[in-house]
Amino acid sequence: MAIFLENKEERIRGHLTRVLQELQQSQQGTQNRQSLIRKIEKYDGAKPRRLLLYVANVNHPAGGIHYDDIVPLQDALSGFGTAENLDLILHTPGGIGEVAEKIVDLCRRHCKGEFRVIVPNMAKSAGTLIALGADAIIMGYCSELGPIDPQITVVVGGVRQAVSAWTFIQTRDMLEAKVRDAIANKQDPRPYLQELAAIDPVFVTHCEQLMAFAKQLGKKWIADRLTSQGKTEKEATELTNKVIEYLSDVKEHITHGRSLSALELIKHCKPPLDIILLSEEDELWQLIWELYVRCEVFLKSEPQKAKLIETADISISLS
Repeated sequence: MAIFLENKEERIRGHLTRVLQELQQSQQGTQNRQSLIRKIEKYDGAKPRRLLLYVANVNHPAGGIHYDDIVPLQDALSGFGTAENLDLILHTPGGIGEVAEKIVDLCRRHCKGEFRVIVPNMAKSAGTLIALGADAIIMGYCSELGPIDPQITVVVGGVRQAVSAWTFIQTRDMLEAKVRDAIANKQDPRPYLQELAAIDPVFVTHCEQLMAFAKQLGKKWIADRLTSQGKTEKEATELTNKVIEYLSDVKEHITHGRSLSALELIKHCKPPLDIILLSEEDELWQLIWELYVRCEVFLKSEPQKAKLIETADISISLS
């Protein structure tokens, strides 16, 4: 009995030691990241900035932009009060567009001056929408945004898949065109009518609304920024439409996961978008990259964690 109790106490002590070591390592990791955050905030000494991290574990089922992120993001931003200038380091596979709109609004409310989005790796889909709401987008050689066509989850052969809302609209339009052509050429339109009848018109209308929402959101932010810079309303609208049509063009990009690099964005979207491309050797980029890698190491070592929201003073991890 005494030996059993002694072994049990040893196991407990060993477990507590491991827990304390893991806790110390986690605390040390947080301190190292927050030290880097302070360095980046002070990098441009002439322009005071605050930095907010919003980094996702893209392999986690809950890694996407979601309503549950709003409260912790607001909590982190509240620590700033109102920043003179605000940078958001963003790494995300995308998510809910309405939440992207809310995140931009929160960041703007806590920023008197310039709001920048920094993309160390990827800001796809709704993440790209967040970037469109910034005054400038800082990218590096491996950074990417993505198309903004909304995705619909469908079940095909028992497997859940994300399909562009544009695809359903395009299929409806194609079948309607085939019906018209068949009638005009005095052919039997019934095969196309049967396929068309299988498409739910309410669902397709919903897809059209999702496409319109994504476009409208991007247009609003870009046009407002351009008019504030002195462009006429007509000029702002023309420049904005060019950017949004490019980003939402499924025929151009083919897949929703298509990588849009800084060089590609500069070619098609500048000057309406202010894309700042930093070289791999740039000192600021090296600080950003080190911070991002440390975030990835934390999320990979804590696989149950979906996201990390962090400032120089606050650290919040979401499961």
